[in-house]
Amino acid sequence: MADYFTSDHFKLLNKWKGQKRDDTNPEQNRAYEDLRKAYEVTEAWADQLKAKLFPVGRVEIRKRPTNQGNNFSSYNWAKIYPSNEAPKELAYTVGIDAEGGFVVKIDTVGLDDLDATRRAYLALRGAYDPTAPFVAELPAVDGLGKSLDQLVAWSVEAIRAFKLRYDEVVAKLNLGQTPSDEDLLKHFDGKPAFQIFRASWSPQDKALFCRLTRAVHAAGLDWWHIGEGVQVRFGRKNPGSERAVGVLGVIRGIRTRRISLTRNLGALTKLNRAPLTEGLIEKIEASLSAERDALDGWLALETERPGLWPDQLRDEPVDPADDADDEDASDAGVVRQPVNRIYYGPPGTGKTYELAKLLKREYEQAMISVSNEEWREQLIANRIANLTWWEGVAAALHDLGGKARVVQLFEHPFIQAIAATKARNQNVRQTLWGTLQHHTIEESKTVNIKLRLAPAVFDKTAGSVWQFAGDWKEACADLIETVKTYQAGAPSSGTVQRHSFVTFHPSYGYEEFVEGLRPVLGSDTEAGEMQYEIRSGTFKDLCRRACSAPGQRFAMVIDEINRGNISKIFGELITLIEPDKRDGAENTVSVTLPYSGERFSVPANVDIIGTMNTADRSLALLDTALRRRFEFVPVMPDVRDEPGAPLAGLRVSLGEQVINVPRMLDAINQRVETLYDRDHCIGHAYLTPLAKVPDGDERLVALQQVFSTRILPLLEEYFFEDWRKIRLVLADNQKLPAAQFVRESPDREDDLARLFGNDHGLDSYATKRRYMVQEAAFSNPDAYIGIYQSLPT
Repeated sequence: MADYFTSDHFKLLNKWKGQKRDDTNPEQNRAYEDLRKAYEVTEAWADQLKAKLFPVGRVEIRKRPTNQGNNFSSYNWAKIYPSNEAPKELAYTVGIDAEGGFVVKIDTVGLDDLDATRRAYLALRGAYDPTAPFVAELPAVDGLGKSLDQLVAWSVEAIRAFKLRYDEVVAKLNLGQTPSDEDLLKHFDGKPAFQIFRASWSPQDKALFCRLTRAVHAAGLDWWHIGEGVQVRFGRKNPGSERAVGVLGVIRGIRTRRISLTRNLGALTKLNRAPLTEGLIEKIEASLSAERDALDGWLALETERPGLWPDQLRDEPVDPADDADDEDASDAGVVRQPVNRIYYGPPGTGKTYELAKLLKREYEQAMISVSNEEWREQLIANRIANLTWWEGVAAALHDLGGKARVVQLFEHPFIQAIAATKARNQNVRQTLWGTLQHHTIEESKTVNIKLRLAPAVFDKTAGSVWQFAGDWKEACADLIETVKTYQAGAPSSGTVQRHSFVTFHPSYGYEEFVEGLRPVLGSDTEAGEMQYEIRSGTFKDLCRRACSAPGQRFAMVIDEINRGNISKIFGELITLIEPDKRDGAENTVSVTLPYSGERFSVPANVDIIGTMNTADRSLALLDTALRRRFEFVPVMPDVRDEPGAPLAGLRVSLGEQVINVPRMLDAINQRVETLYDRDHCIGHAYLTPLAKVPDGDERLVALQQVFSTRILPLLEEYFFEDWRKIRLVLADNQKLPAAQFVRESPDREDDLARLFGNDHGLDSYATKRRYMVQEAAFSNPDAYIGIYQSLPT
């Protein structure tokens, strides 16, 4: 913990306020950590103030330097509730502000400026200056001159001097009274996600929603809403962290006024889109009241699940009430724009690692938060849509109980998904008839077609009802398991992944990425004839999945994006991926795909994220069309030796000799950047595994292995075996011979005589110099220390 606030805290607040946090920016990461430490001082300030003035109260603090939209805030603060009975909408707050210095005040919590209570509060407070009846400010220079104890003493006197006490403000704002339906709807109507109320909800609908709101709040739960106006989730937040400890239910589809419960609640069983009726609300009220203690038990188990809660959904339209900061509602209602981003840098800088963290944070969703309907839609997209026709028919038939007519199969979601994937808009019924007949058992008395294909698993009754026959259980074993999984519904654990991964290479093309023809053995007419069908590529398939879940973000991850022929792979889609040309955007563009003839546009909820290794191909050579449509985020070697850095404190200790690994890598990269460029530096990821090896001789052996098999060969490749430069990079020209990794032949004249005899007539200065790798140096600590010893710290 920092001992006290410093002038640097105010400088950082001023420098970064309002800027989007980029967790790949080392300078921002350092600022983030420093400001988090300032929050620890704010917490100590609030705790001491509470102990002096409000011994039965409580302190709540968020401890995040960024707001709901992941932008750096211009201040930090803590809330002090004078008692456990204090309304959560009003608290004393203490904190530091980029412009106001040290601030103590009474303020609302979780209310935006459209809320009736917030408007009444602003009218009561008046101007935000020293004349306000419950605001006190201390200039930064004066506050920095105090100790923490002195700051607390100033805060005590400031609060005692307020013209209005806390209980007087509570009374004037009517916070002790139950809000009316009109007040509740005013609060929600001001949010983009609830604009639909005015147009489509009847007075009865609104009354039911308000009644449910009161029941939820009475149980100690909170509200979040996501999905661009189609969902409302209610659960409980972890105090001070903006993360949830559980979710109880979801109102899905405001237009449909239906509610789901993610858990059984006493006598109230789990619902799946049950209509929001008065009878249902009565059951929920009774269950919430009877099972309130049980809520504490199971909610507390579901901690910090990725991809669901307000800090992970910071770019979705969110209710400012979800943010602990009531003064910063600037991000409320902002619809997230599609992201086209490429992470680039030298090898070994953690691009894949950063990408994995991003995918887990933004594009994975805890299974418990997914309804059965959503989960089944995604299972169909992932495991059913790419099946062959006979496999899809078998799966649909099994789901229908083993007997069905063709019209029933045609209407089944399995078949519809397969038809969409294969871009078959016509003649699907005929395809189903042909598939069933070709895969009918030989003994069938109702099917006379000559062409039969393996496996033979179907038969038809005299009434044209299709059913399984023959050894269908063995042939369809995997399909049966898939259908059983589909019927069982969403599991209680795990995550849903909303991303696809591909690696570009020189032969990768449009057919794999968008759509193309794929060979299919067998036909409807002649046995053994090769047929071709249109198959969706990886990107088109992901877009189809994204269209089925418009309230969720999806990511197309492209590794080694610079190794592919961009024009060949993206084709006409290079225009469609621009944010303003996505489906539903201001300048929406759609194209007719060449193989399927479909009209196609890229959904707005699909992000495209690539990685590129700058050592493989210069960024300057990247396709210009791609450069204009993507933002580029550098991921460079991190050689910092400070808390939170990947190499922080990494040493190899051998008695009195200590190898400082961060300094060593920094020295190498400074020289590489001077002799070559920064795109060919050595990444820190080559050395991070050393931290898992016990210090001492074992770690030296591990360092020796990394240097001899990874770093030195990489330098050979970079400098095309120009050993003179490699020696310069490793400072071998500044070391004693025993500590040199690469040595020059010591006596060139003797070496030439040994090779060519005394009368060789060769000039030793005109012939090529000879170098040798000195294996013994890899186990010599001085060889590593000598790399950076000559450079100042």
